[in-house]
Amino acid sequence: MECQYTILKEFLMQNLILELINSKYILLKTNSQQADGWSGIKDATSHGATCVFYCMIRQAVVGDDDCLFINVYTPDLNKDAKRAVMVWFHPGGFNAGSGDDDIYGPDFLVEKDVILVTFNFRLGAVGFLNTLDESAPGNAGMKDQVLALEWVRNNIVNFGGCPDRVTLFGTSSGSASVHYHVMSPMSQGLFSRAIMQSGSAVNPWAFTFNPKENAMALADKFGIKTTSTAEMVKKLAEIPTKDLVQASSELAKNQNFLSGDMHVFVPSVEGDHGQKKFLSTTPWELLKSGKISDVPIILGVTADESGLFTPMVLPAADNFVDHFDLFIPSDLNVTDAGQRQMIGESIKKFYFNEKPVNSETAMELTNLLSDVYFVYGAALSGKIISSRNSAPVYEYFFTFHSPVGMMKTFFQMTEGVMHGDEMTYEFYSTALKNKPLPGSPEEKKTNEILEMWTNFAKQGNPSTTMDTAKVEWKPMGTDGNYLDIGNDLAMKKLIVNDRVKFWANIYKDVLGDYFKMFN
Repeated sequence: MECQYTILKEFLMQNLILELINSKYILLKTNSQQADGWSGIKDATSHGATCVFYCMIRQAVVGDDDCLFINVYTPDLNKDAKRAVMVWFHPGGFNAGSGDDDIYGPDFLVEKDVILVTFNFRLGAVGFLNTLDESAPGNAGMKDQVLALEWVRNNIVNFGGCPDRVTLFGTSSGSASVHYHVMSPMSQGLFSRAIMQSGSAVNPWAFTFNPKENAMALADKFGIKTTSTAEMVKKLAEIPTKDLVQASSELAKNQNFLSGDMHVFVPSVEGDHGQKKFLSTTPWELLKSGKISDVPIILGVTADESGLFTPMVLPAADNFVDHFDLFIPSDLNVTDAGQRQMIGESIKKFYFNEKPVNSETAMELTNLLSDVYFVYGAALSGKIISSRNSAPVYEYFFTFHSPVGMMKTFFQMTEGVMHGDEMTYEFYSTALKNKPLPGSPEEKKTNEILEMWTNFAKQGNPSTTMDTAKVEWKPMGTDGNYLDIGNDLAMKKLIVNDRVKFWANIYKDVLGDYFKMFN
């Protein structure tokens, strides 16, 4: 493919259309395909459209169906440079977001002599409608991601990148996406390292057991009554995407948010009808099978992951104070009433121990939500991958507090080390203008994160010999080593071990003896 280049904010960027959509039926039904090349100079001085989603910041549905773009940022045009490549998977619960530089700007990373790639993929019902047959095979959004990785493998050399040094990294659902690629056979050989920040494919919000029922519920919202999945998908395709987004949001209101069941349209197991499958069984089964790409991995969580959600949940305490079974992670799929009550009582005792749920125990609630939504899934994933693979797994716990953390700024908060706060030190956001002040703790932390993350991308080892922060980051191994990324960098053992063991026992009781490895 002939590649053309343009300058954007002193960096080189190219937007590549993966698929031009002329029919919503095609959009819902098929996999993406690489676009044809072009002759002459392509104007890439601005981003292409985002995929359609509800934007909380703008309080509106934004985007366009013609949205599958890749953005490439490289320090210069030396095709022989063979630079390490970092491919970013944006967060948003598989239902929102984009790869644009309003949040994920390249400035910090490209200064470390790596190439940054960001991209869009289909979201929500358009990306994850699954009827378990050929009408809507499912996981179209994940297959968009695979196509982006294939494009990187085949074309990044034209930007001075090395296709053999490609690191996937993401936060939240972006991190879960990375985890899925580590496990999916469709993605094998397309990358050489992975970084998972606050998200795992085994987090309860990252997978649904009921994709066909969800598709039928969406159709019902529009009065579509048919037993034919082909007819249902065809009629859904006639509905404006913004209306599908609105209806999906209404369906999500019926989900049990406390259990981590946040979105309706997310990855799911695909039916068997002759197509290539991105996901042939559940994330649990994939992890247990050990069929995992044997590549070096960094994974971790923040100290107060769910501090963003606590202010939303705490006012409704009266609704769950006698029903702690509502916090049972949806991926456990516990249906027996007696078992649910027993687990619910154990959750309440472990986290609150007779204390009331109120503003004085907000930290206890934050820990509970953090463990259900993020922490246990990350701990489990790290433990299993480390035990299965020969490549090292490096674990971290992000405890550095700054009032200017990216997610805290979006949610107008100042305290805590929140979900996604690491991104503050990876990306320059044109919306937030988060360039750290010279000599500030934030500048020091930015330099450390960039040094470790890009060292990992370049050579597979995140250790740093910086004058201000020298650390040998040891793989987690059987000792549970992890790097505490706080005001200083320090190696420690066993992240929040009492909380991880508590959930290990619950998962063992429900899902079997496989989880004895956590005891």
